[in-house]
Formats: sequence, structure tokens, C-alpha cells
Amino acid sequence: MKSVNFQLDHHNALEITQVDDQLFEVRLELNGRISIFYMTRAQLGADQQIEAIHAQLLTDYFPDSD
Repeated sequence: MKSVNFQLDHHNALEITQVDDQLFEVRLELNGRISIFYMTRAQLGADQQIEAIHAQLLTDYFPDSD
């Protein structure tokens, strides 16, 4: 399983774990309380986010590649 962890601050964190190709487990810890959500790739917006990040990196680092 692939997992990404974000430490938001001292007490808050976000962890996203890929369960399978289309399903993700999202763990959100806010002020000591943990919430767990199961989201599909579409609900998470993973494809759109990855495409947006990729486009931004291309623009920032390879501005003449168009």
C-alpha cells in the first residue's frame, strides 16, 4: 500500500493510504480526534490534482515546453 502523511501542525495530521486502484483511506486527526473516510479516486480528486500539479511543474520549470 502507498501512503502519504502530512503533519499539519503539532496536534493535527492527514494521512492518505491507497487501498486499491480506485479506493483510498483518508485519516484526519484534528485536536486528538481521528476521523476515517473511505473515498474513491474520483471523490478524492486524485486524477485532477495530479494533472494540475504536473501542469504547474511544467509551467514553473519548463516554461518554453509548449
